[in-house]
Amino acid sequence: MTSNNEKMTSNNENIDEFGRDLSLKPTNQSLNSKAASEFCTYVSRFKGMSWADIDDMVEEEEEQARINAEREELRKILAERKELLKKGLYDLEEGEELDL
Repeated sequence: MTSNNEKMTSNNENIDEFGRDLSLKPTNQSLNSKAASEFCTYVSRFKGMSWADIDDMVEEEEEQARINAEREELRKILAERKELLKKGLYDLEEGEELDL
């Protein structure tokens, strides 16, 4: 009598003992070299920096991204208000400007 594992491998040589299809495994080594080059680029960015320097840089980048997102949101609001103003559906408050 044969076991289930032997039946699986005898039916399909691309299935391993855990039921994984080995034909789905990437065989292209360029994927590995691409990942390695991206990793090296990422590591070289922080080369020679202390943890405090890295932390400061990351915090500054996050703050800049937050500021950019807020500016983009403000631009959308202003564009919406300009359109409403053109249609006569929005009244400017005293001192309000719709340009940045």
